[in-house]
Amino acid sequence: MHENLASSFCQEYPRFEIIFSVAQSTDPAIDVVLDLMKKYPDVDARLIIGERNVGINPKINNMIRSYESAKYDILWIQDSNVYVDPGCMGRSVDKMMQPGVGLVHHLPVGVQPKSLGSELELMFLDTVHAKMYLFINWTGLASCVVGKSSLYRRSDLDKVGGLARFGKYMAEDNLVATEIFNMGYKHEMTSDLAHQTLGSMTTSDYFLRRARWTRIRKYTVTAATVVEPFIEMIGCGLVASYGFNLLWQTHFLNFLAFHIVCWFLVDLSMYQALSGEKVENLRGFLMAWSLRELAALPLFAYAVAGSTVDWRDQTFVLLRDATVRPLTPPPSASASGSTLTSSTTPPISPSTSTSFANIANTVVPSSTQASLRSFFRRPAVISFVSSTLAVIHFVVDILIKSQRNGNMDEEEDEDEEDDMEEEVEGVEIMMEETSSPATSSTSLGKGRRPKLSLTRAKSESAHSSKDMVRDSEMAGETVLRRSSRLKMLNSKVHSADPIIVGQDQDQEDGLRSVGGEGDRRELRSGTSRRRLSAEEDALSKAVESYLSDSLSRRRHRGGSLRIRRAISSSSVGSSKSSKSSQFA
Repeated sequence: MHENLASSFCQEYPRFEIIFSVAQSTDPAIDVVLDLMKKYPDVDARLIIGERNVGINPKINNMIRSYESAKYDILWIQDSNVYVDPGCMGRSVDKMMQPGVGLVHHLPVGVQPKSLGSELELMFLDTVHAKMYLFINWTGLASCVVGKSSLYRRSDLDKVGGLARFGKYMAEDNLVATEIFNMGYKHEMTSDLAHQTLGSMTTSDYFLRRARWTRIRKYTVTAATVVEPFIEMIGCGLVASYGFNLLWQTHFLNFLAFHIVCWFLVDLSMYQALSGEKVENLRGFLMAWSLRELAALPLFAYAVAGSTVDWRDQTFVLLRDATVRPLTPPPSASASGSTLTSSTTPPISPSTSTSFANIANTVVPSSTQASLRSFFRRPAVISFVSSTLAVIHFVVDILIKSQRNGNMDEEEDEDEEDDMEEEVEGVEIMMEETSSPATSSTSLGKGRRPKLSLTRAKSESAHSSKDMVRDSEMAGETVLRRSSRLKMLNSKVHSADPIIVGQDQDQEDGLRSVGGEGDRRELRSGTSRRRLSAEEDALSKAVESYLSDSLSRRRHRGGSLRIRRAISSSSVGSSKSSKSSQFA
């Protein structure tokens, strides 16, 4: 309260007065006002205690004495739960002095939420309400004013009966703005924001507050109330998805998902633009935004089905001419010094109520509405809502953490792959194919193939542990290549043409001593199979010392798995070759 009221004293303007209107002498705000008046003695400020009853609206009753005793013509009506920047008054008066302007107002935004209900109110004010409020005032199609902070001339309002004329209506701010708009004056906005401190609002208070103003708009701006469900995320998304599916055969769910994502990004951008800071707790913002959007349509259906509202501990019944009458007496009598008068001015012509509003007014009787209000205020219902939100919080937390862990694993894998590529670069291959002149000079068959051999390094002691890790990686890759070639040779052994790989001179003599051509061919096949099996066994034994030592040092899981697979495939190929050799 102190900070909100102090913003009025800090306005950078040459001449103005501040009038504080307090209905009851026991109001704790009186002490705050007196302290501020002592702190800023140079500012023309005064306090008026006591209301005068000019209608059913308690805000009008509280302000009527200040309205009539104001020194200057331009009035700035500002609620006590909002604050503005120091230069707001100067910019607003500049707008007011432009030709044809009859009202200047500021966009209300929520700040400093301290409870779940306040978070929901923040989502409403700073997202969907801000979008529609700015759009309607930008187009200038109709009057759309929230009386948190607005300026107009008393001389203009006196032409239609003054402020007391609106005492019998609940939404006096919008009706005053509509009357000025109908007189031919424009509404203008400055870049200033009316920061509304939300405090600790309960969840049930939020729902009842939204239901109250929806029911009031049902009679004051009936056409806008009918359209209201279609400017919400779910209603607009369903209609748009059906239209795109009907006209362009776009999948309904695909377009709906695209619509929800775009709607969320727009609301997030709107919130960050109004708050002037980046959202750090994106998970909390997403939860509050989702809950408000999901509850919008059920809350709207509940609101339009009733006709009673609660305001300042008193229940009122909304009538079809946009007026209200009290259903319960006020909690306390008026303060001393207040007088009871009635407005003698002619009633303002409200918006024409349609059949939609009439039907909605009679759907739910007053007794049922009272039961619903008491039901939503029960601790059990509040506990159920809190438990549901806790479950949603738990699920969203799991999803976000799993996504974060997945991204971290992918980043670690990419880093390890990059490190592995850097290690492989510049490493010489320790295993290479060689062919001996004595064993690979001539061949009698069609498929000549050189003999495979292995060249070992000088010694293991000459390598450091890092070099051994690199060598093991290259050895594993070489095993894969050699195994694939050996498998290809084994497959060709079973073909019709024999393959002779580097026969020794003794083996050539043995072949000549064999009797028939068929016997010689069979012996060649068996000999080649045994030779291939022996070479593969020698290859596996040659790299075994590298692999056994490097596998214990290698931290990269992918490299270890690749080498193990190479050894496994090599041993399987060797066993198959041995079996085929024994069979031959």
